[in-house]
Amino acid sequence: MAGRLAAGKGLFDLPQPLAQEAGLTMLADAELERGYAFEAVLLMGDAETISAARALQRHAWVLEKFARDQRSGTPEDWTRAFRQFQEKRDMFYLTARKSLGVTAEFRLRSEDPAVLGADPRQL
Repeated sequence: MAGRLAAGKGLFDLPQPLAQEAGLTMLADAELERGYAFEAVLLMGDAETISAARALQRHAWVLEKFARDQRSGTPEDWTRAFRQFQEKRDMFYLTARKSLGVTAEFRLRSEDPAVLGADPRQL
């Protein structure tokens, strides 16, 4: 949701940008859902997974600040923040999968040839 709002501000190139007025309510709803999901991680996650979830949460809030005009920046600033968010999300996935006993291979975005193209949605 923050990405679509950032696209509406010209910070990010997505095919479905979202205008601020319409998007802020949707962003608030998404944040509420994220909070509920976070509570489940706190309840059932191990210490490593909870730490990774907290780091991910902090980076999600950075993106939300861009979307809400509480943080100014250039498209490059947004891209840097979005990449950091994606890295934290990958770390959360790794720790959560380990905690759950999922042994199937997981490839980090930074290592995946399928997302290393020029498409800005695949930063």
